[in-house]
Amino acid sequence: MTTPFVQCPDCEGEAIIIGPIPATDVFAGQVCERPLSGGALYRCRQCSLGFRWPRLGKDELDSMYEQGGELTWTALADSRQDWFAARGWLNQLLPTESRILDVGCFDGGFLEPLRGSYRCFGIEIHAAARDRAVKKGIDVIGTDFSAVAGTFDCVTAFDVIEHVERPKSFLRDCIAAVRPGGWVLISTGNLDAFTFRLMGSRYWYCSIAEHISFVSPAWFSGLADALGFQVVMQKNFSHSNSTMSRRIRQAVNNLLYRINPTGFRLLRKLGMGGKDVTKHPELADHPPGWESAHDHYMVLLKKQ
Repeated sequence: MTTPFVQCPDCEGEAIIIGPIPATDVFAGQVCERPLSGGALYRCRQCSLGFRWPRLGKDELDSMYEQGGELTWTALADSRQDWFAARGWLNQLLPTESRILDVGCFDGGFLEPLRGSYRCFGIEIHAAARDRAVKKGIDVIGTDFSAVAGTFDCVTAFDVIEHVERPKSFLRDCIAAVRPGGWVLISTGNLDAFTFRLMGSRYWYCSIAEHISFVSPAWFSGLADALGFQVVMQKNFSHSNSTMSRRIRQAVNNLLYRINPTGFRLLRKLGMGGKDVTKHPELADHPPGWESAHDHYMVLLKKQ
């Protein structure tokens, strides 16, 4: 059951409902025995944070992450636009032997090409991914921020902040982990992207069960003074490289889903869309993917 107003988990301000989030049967790359309720998407009137509510607690989420697919967040070193751009930014800003901490480093894919110039550290909860990162020469110091000792020249977090319960606290930890004048680089989905605003709570990005928090450029700007940082650079991008035909196909599918959800639901019941709606009827509303959309955002912050 959803309510029109709930309290923001970050600033305790009043949040209004955007709409219900469709159920899904996948978490961290693994098919669940039963579908997970999507809850609803809310947005805080005070701090602009978007978030899923209700949602699973941290202990249950951590347990499910540890059981996640070993290749779920694996990416080739040169396949991601944000990784390529981020390495360019860091090579311009950081001297050789600088200390970089990648939070949620998974198997070390982002850090591996940087090892020749920088001292690379990681935080990762997934055991198999940690082992692969260590084999690549990444110094994995723990599973969360409680393991952080000392300071770094730069902290990075790719596709992480959308997984945390309280993004403001997470960002505060990132800022605290860098020296004065140091850098924090965050890459995530953009709640204010045109396609996200068009689709609302039925957007593919917020239907991913492990995504529980959704930020935007406005959210970062609103926290700059309170957390002591300056927004230095920003970049909008698509999460995956796509051909023109794929971009057109995904756009058409989502517009059909947006305009005629009943018709789209019927197609699902006819066996299209890769969801077993015979066994789990609630999956008929699961949205089509739109990974080719220009709906991601990377921001570089400088600690004051």
